[in-house]
Amino acid sequence: MYYQQSSAKVFWIAFLTSLIVSSLVAFTFVYFVPQVLSGKSKMVEIPDVENLELHKAEMIMDEKGLKIITEDEKFHPTTKKGRVIYQKPTAGEIAERGSTVRVVLSKGSEERVEGGEEIVVPSVVGFDINQAKVYLSERGLSVGVVERQESEEAKDVVIKTVPEPGQKVTEAVPIKLIVSSGGGKVSVPNLRGKSEYRARLLLEESGLELGSKNYTTSGEHAFDIVISQSPQPGVMIERGSKVDITINREGR
Repeated sequence: MYYQQSSAKVFWIAFLTSLIVSSLVAFTFVYFVPQVLSGKSKMVEIPDVENLELHKAEMIMDEKGLKIITEDEKFHPTTKKGRVIYQKPTAGEIAERGSTVRVVLSKGSEERVEGGEEIVVPSVVGFDINQAKVYLSERGLSVGVVERQESEEAKDVVIKTVPEPGQKVTEAVPIKLIVSSGGGKVSVPNLRGKSEYRARLLLEESGLELGSKNYTTSGEHAFDIVISQSPQPGVMIERGSKVDITINREGR
């Protein structure tokens, strides 16, 4: 009789122990293994959104599954109002999807000198000629002579002003604009590490077009970014030429 009770006790202890161990193993596979297997895809490379308008920066971050928050707004001598002048984490860092990227936006430049009639000449380099005229007019300045010079910049883009940005003038002094007559060759921008959307923007800003898109899968790079291009960065090519890219994407 005692032997039978002892055997039954051993059986139940072994059964309960086995049940607990099985539960722990199942819990591990259900909760931890998927996270380990999918951990790589949850990490993304922070894209570069500096000098972009906020809505464009938000679109790029959203493509990566990231959130964006405006932390502050500051005056900046060269960055146009409403564009990103700083981001944290910085471009190229690795973060988990759903993470937040904080940005500081430009409030434009402080042109007017407090307590005086003089005005600090703002920078309109990179502006279209019509945009430059409106921008200067809003700050109490007028445009005088418009001179055209050959440049790598697109046609009608301001490449220099006289007086130069930062100098003080009165409202009576007209600003001379030196603008690009267009034409010539441009330098191919570096598209590596950029999303397709960002690469297209950089090419458009350089007067170039996006050519063919090839795809590959490599575990050495983050997914959904450009890992090679042709022609290479820094090569001088005719404005309007196409640049081919290869994008790293997750295998299917």
